[in-house]
This record gives sequence, C-alpha cells and structure tokens, in this order.
Amino acid sequence: MRLTACLLMIMFLLSGCWSRRELNDIAIAEGVGIDISDDGQFELTVQIVNPGSVTKSNGNSEVPIIVYSSKGVTLNEAVRRLTSSISRNIYFAHIRILVISEDLASKGIVKTMDYLMRGSEFRTDFDVVIARDSTAKDLLSVMTPLEKVPANYIFNSLEAAKKEWTSAVTIKLDQLSSGLVTAGKSSVVSGIQIIGDHTTGTSNNNINYTTPRVRLQYSGNAVFKKDKLVGWLNEKESRAYSVITNQSMRSSIHLICPDGGNIGIDIARVKSKIHAVIKNDKPEIFINTRTEGNVSDVECKINLFKTETIAYLDAQYVEFIKSNMEKTIKKTQQLGTDIYGFGEAVHRADPTYWNKVKDNWEQEFKQVEPHLNVIAKVRGTGTLGDSVVNDVKE
Repeated sequence: MRLTACLLMIMFLLSGCWSRRELNDIAIAEGVGIDISDDGQFELTVQIVNPGSVTKSNGNSEVPIIVYSSKGVTLNEAVRRLTSSISRNIYFAHIRILVISEDLASKGIVKTMDYLMRGSEFRTDFDVVIARDSTAKDLLSVMTPLEKVPANYIFNSLEAAKKEWTSAVTIKLDQLSSGLVTAGKSSVVSGIQIIGDHTTGTSNNNINYTTPRVRLQYSGNAVFKKDKLVGWLNEKESRAYSVITNQSMRSSIHLICPDGGNIGIDIARVKSKIHAVIKNDKPEIFINTRTEGNVSDVECKINLFKTETIAYLDAQYVEFIKSNMEKTIKKTQQLGTDIYGFGEAVHRADPTYWNKVKDNWEQEFKQVEPHLNVIAKVRGTGTLGDSVVNDVKE
C-alpha cells in the first residue's frame, strides 16, 4: 500500500509534455542573419520556412520561405521585436546556417557570440559563414535552385565545397566561440557572396531559369584576429590553409608537362601534422604533409609508363603544394594572426616556454619560419596507361 501511494504521488508530480510546441503555433527558422546598422543597432534577419509551400506539389508557385527582420540595441531586443510582425513564435532549434555580415565581422562579433551561446533557444551545432560584399539580410533573401529553402542550399553547398574542392571551411558556432578565447589559434570562416543583382534574386522567378539570374557562391575565407575580421584568403590560399590544418579531403590541380600542355591530378588524400620544437629559446615549427593523387586527364604528349615521367610529376606536385603553403603562411604573418595553431603546437611542446611568450605571440608568430616537409606521389594513371594524345597524328 505504501509503494502504491508513492507511485500515485509520483504520477501527479510528473508534468508530461510540459514543454511541447505544436507545429501550428511555431514558425521554423532555417537561417539567421546578423547585420550592424548605421546607427549601431543589430539587425536580425530570420529565414522562416513557409510550410504550405514545402508540403505542396512541385507545381505550386508559392514562395517557400519568408524573410523577416528587425532591429535592436541588443540581439535579444531584435528577437523579441520580431514577434510584432509574425503571427507565430519563432523556433530556432532547426537553424542550419548563421550568416554574419562582413561589416559586423570587421567591427567585432564577440557581443553576437555572447548572446547566441548564452541563450537556451539556440543550439550551437550550426555552421557560420560571412556575407561578403553584401548584408546578411540580402543574402538570405536570394532564392536558390535545387533546394526549396535557401538556408539548406547554403549549408549543402558549403559541405560540397569543403569535401570536393577544399576552398571552403566549415566552422560551427561553438567552435567559433571557442576560437575567440583560445590563445595560440585564430579562426577562419568561409565567405559567401551574391553574384548578380540581389533584388532580382528575391523573386521566385529566379529559379525558373536554366541559369539563375542571381546565385550564391562561396568566395574565399575570412581571417579573424580575436573577434575581428582582418583579411581574406583567396581560393589558392584557402586550399593551402586546408592542407596545412589537415582539413583537405578531395581536390584537383593541374601540372605542366615537360614539353608544354597540362596534366590534371585528382587529389585523393592529404594528411598534415604540425609540431613544434623549442631550440635556443626560439620556437621552430614543423609541418609534415603527405598527399597522393591520380592522373585525371592528359592534354599533352607524355609517356606515363616511364618512371622518370612519374618522378617529374611528383617533383612538380611537391613544388606546387609547398609554394602555396609558403605564400599563405607569409600572408597571414603579415596580418599577424595565427590561424594554423602554431601557438597551440608550442604550448604542447613546452608549456613553460609558452607561458612566457603567449602575451606576445603575435610578434613571435610573424618571425617564425616553418619547416615544410612535403611528400607528394602520383599513384595511378586511371583506366588508360598512356595518353590518347600520343596516338593522334598531326
């Protein structure tokens, strides 16, 4: 009887689905953008899924998303002010992408990070990108092909660019926030820009053309020093950064044949490791990189059966990667921001020495001359042993 009484009391105390939210009562946000206005206020943009359009047939011409925005001295004010123009409560738990304007990133994002990390409404596992040469509001308003919801397009194209071309990088909100407070390594965030007139891209007609009049394209990577954007890496530099930091997956390059013409190399795998050694009270950084690739296309007369031909390609392969790595490191040293984690490597190697130099690591980083050890091998020639170019009669 006592056990039964206890169970009955527990049943009354249990609250069941106390925090449930009905789909008819919420507006699901897939993308969020943050700008800074001329008067210094935050401008919050939310890309809301239009459930009626997403669930209907493909013949439906209704716009699949609705974009709302509001301003506030703080982000919390901007979020609450949005409720005055939306008939439903905004549900932020399904965010796929956060877009921060280049203008805001240049002024500093620490206040933005504090609100997003502190608030219980936001998860921290969505990707962050920088709107380059435009506002986050304009970028989130562009209609995109293949994906009904533009935020999904931005997310999926970022994943594809990272895996197949390695010019883009993915960074989650919690990783970016951690990078702001971690000594010895700065953050890098992919940039995305609008190609075309953004006002044309806001119409659903933009995706009714075989070639959209307006499109979104990833363009370089933003380099941060603490919480501020201080420069950009171009495509080659972005790919070199991915190699140095062991984030490179698949990619492609072309080498020059001995007698002219190009030969394509499909990069299959890349492995890099950074370690430091303290010598004569100075840090020495070592970057060991090993990569393998296969011949993807040949546009010159070359005999791939000869070992000296493969050795020639290997040497060019090494020089190509090494040269790009050196140029990229020098550029970031001029910016004074350690995006590779050299400081972390020094900390691992000698914590006592790191405690002495960490407050002046920017100057130490500028003077470091990394030792690059690159091993690059051409392993396969595809399904053809020799080039068909050799068989073509002039």
